[in-house]
Amino acid sequence: MKITRPSRRAGTAGFSLIELMISSTIVLLITSLAIGTSLFGLRMMYKDTERLQSNANLRTFISNITNKTVSSSFYYLFPYYTSLDGSVDLINDPSALTQIYNAANDTFDEYSAFGDCLVLVTKTSEFRTSDIRRVRIYYRVTTNQAGANADAALRYYETADWGEGNSTTSNGHPVSNLAATLNAINLSTSPLITGSKLVNSRTRGRLVPSPSTPYVAGDRYPIFSTLSPTASRTAGNISINVEFINGTTARNTISSSSFNYTISPRS
Repeated sequence: MKITRPSRRAGTAGFSLIELMISSTIVLLITSLAIGTSLFGLRMMYKDTERLQSNANLRTFISNITNKTVSSSFYYLFPYYTSLDGSVDLINDPSALTQIYNAANDTFDEYSAFGDCLVLVTKTSEFRTSDIRRVRIYYRVTTNQAGANADAALRYYETADWGEGNSTTSNGHPVSNLAATLNAINLSTSPLITGSKLVNSRTRGRLVPSPSTPYVAGDRYPIFSTLSPTASRTAGNISINVEFINGTTARNTISSSSFNYTISPRS
C-alpha cells in the first residue's frame, strides 16, 4: 500500500529581514515628511501671528499718537528721555535744528530735528492760551546712539488733565512754567515712572542710508523727526518712522512693521 505524505509548504508565513528593513525605511520617511510639514506649518503660523500682532500694535500706536498730536498746541523734541533730568533748558536741551537744502530753488528753506523723546503740550483752550492743560510724552528707553541702534522699549506718559480755568482764574499751570512742569516729571530718574505705559517692548528707527554727520554706517535714526519752514523748536510737522518688533526664536526670527506718518499739532 502506497502511503502519501502531507505536502510541505515551500516557505513559512511572515516577513524577511530585507522586507522589514524596507518597510521600516518607508514608514520613517513618511513620518519625517509629516513631522517636517507640521513643523513648517507651525513656524509659519507663529510668524504670521507675530506679524499680525506687530501690525495691530503699530496701528494702535499710530491711532493714539495721531489723536494726541492733533489735539496738542505745540511740541518739543528731545534727543533722549534723559534730557528731562530735573533741570530742563527749553533753549539748549531740545534736539538741534538742521537746515535742509532744497535743490529745487537752491536754498536752505526748511529746518529739521531728530529725537527719541517727543513732548506734546496742550493749552487749555482758545479762551485761555496762557495755561497748560496737559503734557504727553512718547519716549524710547535709549540714552545714546548705541542704544538707539538697538531694539528698545517705547513708553508713554501723560500728566493729569488740569482743566481750563476761566476768564479770570488760571488753572495753576501757566505755559511760562513748562520747564518746571517737565522738571517735576523728571524721566531721567526712572523711565518707568509711575503712570507711564509700555507701548511696545521692542522698537527701532529706520536705518541711515549713508553716513552723514552725526551718523556713521550702521546707525539708525531716532523714531521722531520734525520739519518746519522756520527755526522753531515748537511748531511744524512731526514725522514718525518706527519699526515694531515682536517674537523671537532660536534663530532670532522676528516680525516687524514700519510706518512713516506726518502730523501737525493744532495751533
